[in-house]
Amino acid sequence: MRPAMKVIGSLLGAGLIMTACGSSSSNASATATTAAQANSNSGSSNNYGLKLNADGTPNLKGVTLHLGISGGNPVPGDTTNFILSRMLKSWGANVTYTIGGGPSMQLAVVSGQLDAADGQFSSSLDAGLQIIAPAMTHVDDVLVSSKYTSVSQLKGTTVATSSNLDPGNYLGGVLSKAQGWGASGIKMTFTGADSSTVDQLISGKLTTAFVAAEDLVTLKAHGTFNVLKTAAQISPDYADSFNAALPSWVASHQSDVLAIDLAWWAAARVFDTNKTAWDNYAEQYTNNAATPAAVTAQRQALEQFNPWPNTPADASTILSNQVIQTNYAANLAAGQMKGAGLNRSASSMADLGPWQLSAKIAAKYPSIY
Repeated sequence: MRPAMKVIGSLLGAGLIMTACGSSSSNASATATTAAQANSNSGSSNNYGLKLNADGTPNLKGVTLHLGISGGNPVPGDTTNFILSRMLKSWGANVTYTIGGGPSMQLAVVSGQLDAADGQFSSSLDAGLQIIAPAMTHVDDVLVSSKYTSVSQLKGTTVATSSNLDPGNYLGGVLSKAQGWGASGIKMTFTGADSSTVDQLISGKLTTAFVAAEDLVTLKAHGTFNVLKTAAQISPDYADSFNAALPSWVASHQSDVLAIDLAWWAAARVFDTNKTAWDNYAEQYTNNAATPAAVTAQRQALEQFNPWPNTPADASTILSNQVIQTNYAANLAAGQMKGAGLNRSASSMADLGPWQLSAKIAAKYPSIY
């Protein structure tokens, strides 16, 4: 997922066209957070009230969920969260799914127009939201070079990314330190846009850069570019995005949160086990803007860094307090945390009870999750 500013309308159902909301209560409610924790502690024994069918799927008849994604223009890389919404719909829920850009979806959650939204970590935390589910578990960046074949060759070289706020800037520093070169062993330069980075790599103005995994399709059509590292290899806990909701909604809708978590496992399973189905969903999500061949090529590029692992035993490596703290520190260092996102406690940033239970349920029904 790349930050985008364009806001477009609803994709499914009676969705809403989002505009910037006037004022918002950006501070997370301590009372709601405490209530959510209490519900997590006491409700797990009865699945938080969520009814499961014999095959392990939730019975969501009568449930309405308004979901969104800060995806800007729909691209195949955001398809799995769209599949999450389709899974909920297939289980009986009435689901609307809205696509927006920048922080508009988080503001829509704050205003009550949406129940939950997939978006950047910093935007969600700054809006006072609470993380309830993963989205893409790794930033979809890859480090590519037309000149070098190994990270060990990069000391003292210049590596590009779109901006100082792009994940590539953080990843460059982490990689440099991991190599023992200190924070400045690699010099970062900024092109202004991901598309500009790609263009300059193709023209030869740049030799090495962080780009989105999907950009490999374009790059490889214009030359030889070596993938030196993926974001998942450089910083495994650094996630692309998360699903988040208001703490008050989380506290009063624990069964819905659990259903969303289960839908994440089911959607991840589609990516990992049913390539044809995932490609078909991607064409739906992008409204056929991407050709079948382009969808397949971009999915193959995404597969390189395992963005949606669906092994329930690894649930704590997908979403946990450690993952939250890593992303908080990364976003803080990049200057992306502002306002309400600053100085939040781990307990206020995420409610992990339903997620942890969802992993147990997913492990029990491997043919579904």
